[in-house]
Amino acid sequence: MRGSRPLALALLVLAVIFALVAIFYFTQKTSFLASGRPALHWKHAIVFTVLTLLAVVAANFARPKSIRA
Repeated sequence: MRGSRPLALALLVLAVIFALVAIFYFTQKTSFLASGRPALHWKHAIVFTVLTLLAVVAANFARPKSIRA
């Protein structure tokens, strides 16, 4: 199966977005996307970090492979 450059780029963009959200949750006291009082949401940050890693791995599998002779 051949790789898809647009899919790989889309997954990398998604990984960057997930990383930014993870950094937001690690550093800001918030109630955004969470119920309750504003606080640091470690579990949300960890989930978005894992999603970042999964998106990067998926982008690696989706990218076109170079053929070397």
